[in-house]
Amino acid sequence: MRVSTSQIFNSGTIGMQNLQYGLYKIQQQMSSGRRILSPADDPIGATQALQVTQSKGVNEQFLKNIGEATSKLNLLDSTLSGVEQELQVILERAVQAGNASLSDEQRGMIAEELRQRMSSLISLGNTKDGTGLYIFAGFKSATQPFQVDPGATPPYSLASGTHVGYSGDGGVETLQVSGSRTIATSENGLDVFMQVRDAQGNPTGRSMFDSLQNMIDILDPASGIPFTTAAYEQALGDTNASVAHLSTVRASVGARLQSLDSMATTANESDYLYRVRLSELQDLDYYDAASQLAQLQLQLEATQLAFKQTSQLSLFNIL
Repeated sequence: MRVSTSQIFNSGTIGMQNLQYGLYKIQQQMSSGRRILSPADDPIGATQALQVTQSKGVNEQFLKNIGEATSKLNLLDSTLSGVEQELQVILERAVQAGNASLSDEQRGMIAEELRQRMSSLISLGNTKDGTGLYIFAGFKSATQPFQVDPGATPPYSLASGTHVGYSGDGGVETLQVSGSRTIATSENGLDVFMQVRDAQGNPTGRSMFDSLQNMIDILDPASGIPFTTAAYEQALGDTNASVAHLSTVRASVGARLQSLDSMATTANESDYLYRVRLSELQDLDYYDAASQLAQLQLQLEATQLAFKQTSQLSLFNIL
């Protein structure tokens, strides 16, 4: 078979170019730390890496949502804890006021303390988050939810007129925290403060504020409302119901926080597994790459030397 001089030159040039490209590719892999620089390097591995990357991205978003939901529920639980502490003190003072030996003046002093507790409860009901939005206003979070209604008259109830009006709505914010679950990150003022249920789950027909104000009115001689056993027992029962109702709300919030903690653990474990799998698919084995680099360098040097010697072969050199 006759081999022309041009064929020798072309074959040698192509061989050296291929080896140089191989060296360039390994250098790029070593500088980036990635085995797969383009889908052509490993089509199956590149497809799997893309799928794992997408799943990892979704999981990272769920982790962010879990963190945001946890932050919101922690603020909510902290505020509800403050409400619960106020109600416990209110209940203690209400029970104390039932002592038959107390004078009207002493009951009036208790009523004044309860009036201060009322202001504190309203303030807690109007709590804002870090962005300045009211946490108990439902979807109307830019609107102050609770304000004293000066036109309402005692005795107060949801049917005849509430002492403190509610300007929010019944909306509850939610966040997607996994592929199959959303979780409520708020409580609205209707469910927490206004629509109180007793320990048996029956509605009392009076808000927390109504119950407290009714108690204040019957204890304060200046209100003009006489202190009667029936009125006192009704107000005391409503106060007990408020405490029980709030305990139920806090238990629900606590259960959600526990659930989020468990989901965060699972999501973090998944994120670690995704990172391990991506490393297996994409990361470069430096020992193997260094070996290939040395082999290609040796091949290129040998090819260059052979090309040099072959290219010098000519009939004119021996004439």
